Amino acid sequence: MNRLVKVFLPTLLVVGALPEYARAQTAPEIQISARGVVSANYDIRPAGDQEAVADFSDSSLLLGFRQKLYSDYRSRFVLGFQFPDAGSNLGQVYYNHVFMQVENRKNILELGRTRLGTTLLEFPTLRDDDALGLTDVLNPFSSGQNTEDSQFGNLLQYTRIFANRYQFSVHGENLAESVFIDPGVGLNSGGAAFQYLVPDSQLWNRPVLIQAGVSWLARYLDQDDFGLTGNVVLNSFIASTIINLRPDPVSFWDFRAQAIFTDGLDGDGVMDGYTDVATAGSFAVFGTVRYLHRKLERPATQVSLSAGYKVYPDQIRNTDLWQVVGNALTRLGADFDLVFQVQYRHQTGDLATIQGAEELRLQVGFVYSLDQMWNQFFDDRDSLLNLEHNYIP
Repeated sequence: MNRLVKVFLPTLLVVGALPEYARAQTAPEIQISARGVVSANYDIRPAGDQEAVADFSDSSLLLGFRQKLYSDYRSRFVLGFQFPDAGSNLGQVYYNHVFMQVENRKNILELGRTRLGTTLLEFPTLRDDDALGLTDVLNPFSSGQNTEDSQFGNLLQYTRIFANRYQFSVHGENLAESVFIDPGVGLNSGGAAFQYLVPDSQLWNRPVLIQAGVSWLARYLDQDDFGLTGNVVLNSFIASTIINLRPDPVSFWDFRAQAIFTDGLDGDGVMDGYTDVATAGSFAVFGTVRYLHRKLERPATQVSLSAGYKVYPDQIRNTDLWQVVGNALTRLGADFDLVFQVQYRHQTGDLATIQGAEELRLQVGFVYSLDQMWNQFFDDRDSLLNLEHNYIP
């Protein structure tokens, strides 16, 4: 009897542990990320109009789950929401990320709601919509009340990665149609992009060229919705780059720039509202020079100056926009920052009539970022928090 116990007891213990071991191996990788953005805004407009606001818009929370599949692919599910701008009609909470992803080393397939391909770069502004008219292709199906309409939408995208640094992607999108009483549910936009992009894991090498990319966007305008004589494709083209001006590990300088060209609809040369602004022919350029001081490879102080210009050459009235954004931050603790920002925007022609001639905005606030992971067993192509606006790029 003792011999039987000695032989079979270890076997029983191993067999009994197998289900627990199997469950441990198949447990999902769990991620949680959050970014809190709270600022006091002080707006100064012509004719002495002034407004002071406590603003917590764009604060967000994301949950992510990743699982190994029965091949060399892995799956990912992301659920995230943010607090929209106070003037939007999206309610108290807006779900900006609800998507599934299947990927391996060279292929990525995404399906669901997430960030649209309306821009190729992020700029170090306090919020990602601070210069929306210059940094993103505007959504012509939107009423213009919600900045999220030009940033998030339903997306089907395939990306192929070559030599770990070259990415080619094609996508179809359903842009939010908030301007219509009966919005459509099918694809109303599509496009493609090609980028050279240094992986996050290699940024420590401080290469001179970080990113260079081009993309094409096509929006399909229905003749009945826009009062056209036939269906029209509205095309936009984007080119961008990021260059390390001084890749020093302590005192770091870089430059990033993006240009957007939209061919526009043939109209009467007059813009009467947001739809005309989004569909008119235009050319926009936006760039940033940034200084980042690091201590022990951690951001300590950042100062950036951004400027952009946009012109509508086909308008009867001389219509253009230029904007300057300057900000500075200091890190008070782990991922907790004190931020100061100044924005000045000047508009002429029809834009001045529609949106106002100029505005000065002063902001001071706090930003807190959180990125936490459990059951980690995957390498990272990018973090979950990168899905949200990264004002320290």
